[in-house]
Amino acid sequence: MRLLDHIFFPGFRKQALKTPVYIIGNPRSGTTFTHRLMALDRQFSYLKLYHTIFPSVICYKFFETAGKIDRIFGNPAAKLLNGISKKGFKGWETIHQTGPNKAESDEMFFVYAMLSPLLGLLFPYLKDLEEATFVDLMPYKERQKLMFYYRDCLQRHMYATGPDKILLQKVALIAGRLHSIYELLPDIRIVHLVRNPYEPIPSLVSMFDAAWKALDPHAGKDARAKRELADLTCRYYLYLYEFKKNLPEDQFLEVRYEDMISDPRSAICGIYRAFGMELSRGYEVALEKETLKARQYKSRHHYSLESFGLNKDTIYRDLGTIFEAYGFKP
Repeated sequence: MRLLDHIFFPGFRKQALKTPVYIIGNPRSGTTFTHRLMALDRQFSYLKLYHTIFPSVICYKFFETAGKIDRIFGNPAAKLLNGISKKGFKGWETIHQTGPNKAESDEMFFVYAMLSPLLGLLFPYLKDLEEATFVDLMPYKERQKLMFYYRDCLQRHMYATGPDKILLQKVALIAGRLHSIYELLPDIRIVHLVRNPYEPIPSLVSMFDAAWKALDPHAGKDARAKRELADLTCRYYLYLYEFKKNLPEDQFLEVRYEDMISDPRSAICGIYRAFGMELSRGYEVALEKETLKARQYKSRHHYSLESFGLNKDTIYRDLGTIFEAYGFKP
């Protein structure tokens, strides 16, 4: 399908990627929530899960047409797909709600290249996957080839969904390849969600642990896999902290997790002001509705470091710089 794009939709190769907005942060830091709030604004184009699985203009067009036909007959295919999706993501319901039509990260692009930390869901020993977890450490020519492929995927997406729109991305596992992406997209605007490490680390481990247990009932006993995932997250915290020092202030905005959760409307308005973006009246109304929903939401996902064989002393030892820089309680 991607080869056929060059024949039927060759214009995608000239598609510009101007001033994209990337919502980043360590996993479980509110990136998905922020992304889905901003995705309500029609000036943005964002990736849905099925876009990342089928990164081809022809596939986009096919599924768009198939969806229209399906709706005529009462959505039987959509209902079947939703049922399959619920079974496929069983165990993640209270952790990260996703599905074919949900706004999602572009992580699948890198999974296809076998260069994503998500490979840890299948191969849990992340210390043996250095290139997958830190693309920025790869030789320049290899990174250049990977980024050419990545830009190609984004161009196809923008060409198919809105050539004049702003690309809106959410990538929680971006830290190890952020420098490479910045080289590719030097006018990128970054929203960095920051959360006390004691909270997102066990949340992420529980997310991976659900997949490990589904594949191997004995995986819950493997302390090494959990420790290596926690260590990688600590490295990401430090890498992001160092990376921001080299960016102009008008390209990098930090938002506290607790501020985004307690008052989403104010936090989102702050992002728009910082980047000089217009807040339309229609989006303001939608944002107000979502803010009311957020205030009524209570998470059913409970976790602790100790439940995964981790402890606060170890995390603090590794991330003392982060705790001090952001004023987090040790």
